[in-house]
Parts: sequence; structure tokens; C-alpha cells
Amino acid sequence: MTEDETTAADGRNGADQWRLDVRNVGGIEDASVTLAPGVTVVAGENASNKSSLLGSLGGVLGGPHPPVRGGCDAGSVALDTGDERYALDLRRRDGETVVADATPYAAASTLVDLFVVLGEENPIRRAVVDDGDLHELLMRPVDTAEIDAEIERLQGRRDDIDERVAALDDRVDDLPELEVRVRQLADERDDVAGRLEERRAALDEAEYRETTEATRAILDDLKAAREERERLRERRDTKRRAVESLRDDLESVADRLAASAPEGVESVETRLETVEDELRRLRDRKGRLDETINALSPIVELNRDFLAETRLPETFDAADALEDLQPETGTVTCWTCGQPVERAEIEAQVEAVEAILREKRAERATVADRIEELQEERADLDARRDERADLVERRRRLERDIEERERTLTDLESRLDDVRDRIAALEADLDATDAAADIVERHREVSDLEYERGRLERELAEVEGRIEAAEEAKAERESLRAERAEVTDRLAACRERVERIERETVETVNECLDRVLDRLSYGGLERVWIERREGEAGTSFDLQVVRTTDDGGVYRAPVATLSKSEREVVGLVIALAGYLVYDVAETVPAVVVDAIEMLDAERIHGLLDFFADHARYVVAAVLPEEADRLRKRFETVALATEVA
Repeated sequence: MTEDETTAADGRNGADQWRLDVRNVGGIEDASVTLAPGVTVVAGENASNKSSLLGSLGGVLGGPHPPVRGGCDAGSVALDTGDERYALDLRRRDGETVVADATPYAAASTLVDLFVVLGEENPIRRAVVDDGDLHELLMRPVDTAEIDAEIERLQGRRDDIDERVAALDDRVDDLPELEVRVRQLADERDDVAGRLEERRAALDEAEYRETTEATRAILDDLKAAREERERLRERRDTKRRAVESLRDDLESVADRLAASAPEGVESVETRLETVEDELRRLRDRKGRLDETINALSPIVELNRDFLAETRLPETFDAADALEDLQPETGTVTCWTCGQPVERAEIEAQVEAVEAILREKRAERATVADRIEELQEERADLDARRDERADLVERRRRLERDIEERERTLTDLESRLDDVRDRIAALEADLDATDAAADIVERHREVSDLEYERGRLERELAEVEGRIEAAEEAKAERESLRAERAEVTDRLAACRERVERIERETVETVNECLDRVLDRLSYGGLERVWIERREGEAGTSFDLQVVRTTDDGGVYRAPVATLSKSEREVVGLVIALAGYLVYDVAETVPAVVVDAIEMLDAERIHGLLDFFADHARYVVAAVLPEEADRLRKRFETVALATEVA
């Protein structure tokens, strides 16, 4: 026995079997089936609820949930895999089926919808039949929108880095010139400091021996005044730099204010009031729509149950509400007016109410979407208003700080003027004393040298600060360049990721199509494949067909030449290719195949065999006549019509 045959035998003997239990779902009142590894064929006539069973399986695997059975308020689906139990708890609400509680086999609903639940309404099958967008469907699990957003974010970061590096370049380029300048200033300072020490030493030796006590007092006062002048000058220069920095900050805040609300704060407030008014109006409208829908839904459901069961619900009094049905005339006694009415007329009225209900639900959905949009806009407007308020407050603080520092500057300038006047007066007093002219001149020279040394030291400190900033800018630039290289690599990876998956998808789809179509032997159909094409609107996957002529020639044919059977097979195979591309078997080791009545038993066998090569569990619905021919090859589960 081969390995595959051993696996199939183990499945039939109970190893790794799944048990599916369905209650009050679709057309099923109560049903249970056992699914073994390999292919399980669910056999039954049309309207025997095969699709309800497979839809229930698809729902509990993580796909679209099935509807609750007509006339029931609740339904359930349970899948027992031996190790785990998965379930859906369904409820009827406002005439619609909703999921009250769920523990599905997989949370990856997109993968299950596209590549596991392969019923007639499978999006990929429909796209092949209706010439839909295969690229969008096959690439949907990739979340290209998220990748595009990441690409846009990375491009923005790269642009920011380039802009920042360009600004740093200017500062770093100044570094050689600054280094030369700092050496010059250091040499000048050292020269001035040396001359100052010489003058001070000569002055100390001479001035007190050659001058009177009164003259020495004037000299001491003059020295103190000049020292005070230097201190005041240094404080003034520091305050000026601080004011310049604050003015730069103020200009930046003003620019941000202009950018945050170019139309003005009043326009933001006005728009906020408009949004609030519209939100109140829409919420009132949604409330009225909810009331209408809640009122109409029970009416529709009640009438549908009445028409389906041809009897009144138990909550009504038959003696007071209606007469016996008259099936031979196709009429029923209306439970509201008590008169015989054509069933078709009641159905028409119910359909009219259903149309109104659909219209109201669609309007409610539109209103809900608009409410969500307005709420997002309101949040954005609130954030802009708060940001502007913060900027306004910061501008106020900066203006206040600038004003305070300017007052301090004015005070320092005034004190400097006083000191200058005092120095001038002391120098005049010194000129009037008996001090030797050379002593006075040497004292003035010392004072000038002290001032020059202070000026050079301040300029040197400023240039050294600029050098330090340039060194930091150089280090930051290197770091940014490294980050830019990383961002560039990530950008390339994002772009290549989408393209790689697109090419892998095309290759896998075409390989699967070649293998399956060759196995199913469609006469006159030479090849079917998809081509990846790039255009202004983006990338597309275009289905291509080549047919053979009676004399053996081949020609490119329109997709419309594919028969319904061929299109359905192509759709199923493309969906399975997606199952392979995204390794869905690691998440859901099952494929559910429905609506393949257009295929004969041999082609069903070939198709399901191919599916079984890639999925551990393959469950398919077929008609009894096909099931009889497949029974020896696949595990078969009979589903009788009396299940409904």
C-alpha cells in the first residue's frame, strides 16, 4: 500500500476525523457529518441542502457566516477536530442573521473567503465568470494599501533626511574655515594676553611709586569702572544672543500658526459648528431609520414565515384571523383582512416592503458612513484647534520673554552708558592730577588690552561653539546617511515584495492551470493562463486563452469563448493557486468546493484529486448520479432531502 493510500485508510478508520454538527442553518434543521482526511463527497439532489452544509462548514472555518433557518430565531454550527472544538452561534436580528458568538477555525477571513470556501459565490470564481478584477482579488491578502502607505511614509522620511542633510552640509562645510579662524583667534588672544601681562607688570612697578595717593585712588576707581564695563558688555551680548534665539523661535511658531490654519481660526470654529449641526441632523435621521427598519423587519419576517409554512404563526388566533388555506385555487385567507387573497399578491406586497426595507438599510448605511466621516473630521478639527491654541500660548510666552529680555537689555545699555560716563569723568580727573603722562597712557593701554582680550575670548568661545555644533552636525549627517541607506533598502524591499508576490502568483496560477486543464482534457482548449501587465492604472492580471482548430492549428481566442464549465474550472484552479501562494494550508488545511454540477464525474474526479494534492481535507458537493461513479474513489456522505 502506498503512503497516500495508507493516509486515506487511516482517515476512514477514524484518525484525524472532523465532525460537523449543524442546527437550524440554511435549510437544515439538524445534521451531522464526519469528514476524513482526503476527499469527502457530499451527495444529494438539488435542494437537499448540500450548499447549506458546505456553507456551514465554510462559516465555522472562518468564512462568510450562513443564514439562520427560516422561522427560527437561532442556529449553530460546531466543528470538532478531535483536539479542538470550533463553533458559530447565530441569531436573527432585524430580519438578518448576525453572529452572536464565534470561535472559528481561523481568524484570517480574507484567506478563507477567497481560497477555502469555493462555492458559486466565491469572488475569484465570479471574477472569472464576469470578467472581474483578478489582480485585486489575488493580491488582497497582501494588503497593498498598507504597503503603499509604508512606501509613502518611507519616501517622506527619505525626503526629510535629504532636506536635513542638505542643511547640515552647509554647517559641516564651514568646519575647515572655522578651524582656521579659531587658530587665528587663539594666537591673537595669546599675543594680547602676553602684552597685557607685560604692561600690567610695568604699571604695577611704576604707578604707585610715581603718583600721589589721590592719583592712585583715581587709578583704582578707573580700573574698577573698566572691569565693570567689561562685565556689562558680556552680559549685554549674552542677552542679545538670547533675544535673537527667542525671535527665531517666535518666527517658527508664527510659520506653524500660518500653516496650521491658513484659513484662520474663525473658519475652523465655523466648520466645527457646521459639523456638529450636521452630526445632530444625521443622528436624528439614523434614529428615525432605525425605528422604521425595526418596525418593518418583523412584518417582512412574519409574512415570509406565513407564506413559507402556509399557516399562521402560533402567536395568532386562527379562529379570529383566517380561514383554511385554499391550495386548489392558489389563494390564502389574509390574516389581516380575512378575505381570500392570491398568494402572488401577498408575495408582491411583501417584496415591496422588502424593497423599502433594503432602501432604508442602504440609506442607514450611507448615513452611518457619513456620521463616521464627520466624526473623523471633527476630531481633526478639534486637534487643529488645540494645536493652534497651544501655538498661540507659546507665541504669547515667547513675546513676553522677548519683552522682558529687551527691558533687561535696555537697562544694561543704560548702565553701560553710566559706566562709560564715569570712566570718561575719571579719565578727565586723571588728566588733571600730577600723574606722569606716561603712567596715564600705560594705564589706558592696559585697559584697552584687557578689553581686547575679553573681546577675543568671547569671539573664540563663539567660534569654538560653532565648531562643536559643526562636529555634532557632521556626526548627525553620518547617522542620517546611514539611516537613508536603510530607508532606501526598505523602500526597495517594499516595492519588490509586491512585484515578487505578483510574479509568484502568476507563475503558480499558470502552472496549476496547465496541470488541471491537461488532466481534465478539454477538447479544443490548448491553453489558459494569466499575464501580468503594468499600465497607467496599475498592474493587472489578464486572462488569456489559446484554442485549437479542427486541423490542429492554434489561435488566440477571446475569454468569452470559454464555456461556463471551462470558466468555473478556471476560477476554481485560480483560487487553489492562491491557496498555494499564501500557504493557506498552514492556516486552514481544508478546501470546500460547491456548485460543480456542470462537470461530469471524470472531471470532478480529476479536479478533486488535484485539490487533494494540496489540502488535507477536501469537501465537495455533487449530485447522486456523479456520486455513484465517485463512491469507489472518495469517501461519500449522503445528504437526504428530508434533512430540510
